[in-house]
Amino acid sequence: MARLVYTAHTSLDGYVADEDGNFEWTEPDEVVHTFINNLLRPVGTYLMGRRMYEVMAVWDTLGTLPDQPQVTLDFAKVWQAADKVVYSRTLEAVSTARTRLERTFDPEAVRQMKESAPRDLNIGGPNIDPFVKTPLAEPVGRDWGFIR
Repeated sequence: MARLVYTAHTSLDGYVADEDGNFEWTEPDEVVHTFINNLLRPVGTYLMGRRMYEVMAVWDTLGTLPDQPQVTLDFAKVWQAADKVVYSRTLEAVSTARTRLERTFDPEAVRQMKESAPRDLNIGGPNIDPFVKTPLAEPVGRDWGFIR
């Protein structure tokens, strides 16, 4: 059975964006980016909401742009190799490969995905209320923090 793992970039006090809504401060350096790439390499499916999807969709093409650092190309490959499920009532359509749109969050469908998936599932983003309110995720015994 696959694990359901949550990852997020936050400040020490739990913020994911500054007062203007920007999150560029979370951009990792090469060492941290390499660590994150390796952490997410086992992920076979990303589960996310609309806003996280809109941020992450760039990774479908970022690896094709010239003069990208190797660590960026590596993460693009990790992202592109995985399936994505976007939960949104407002998004009209998805524009990335290997992506499906779900209008509602169904805990039982996620439970079935987890039980049948050959690779881990990842929850990304700050709005994980549906996941927290259902007993789907379990601790994997690891927490990492990076201070910039």
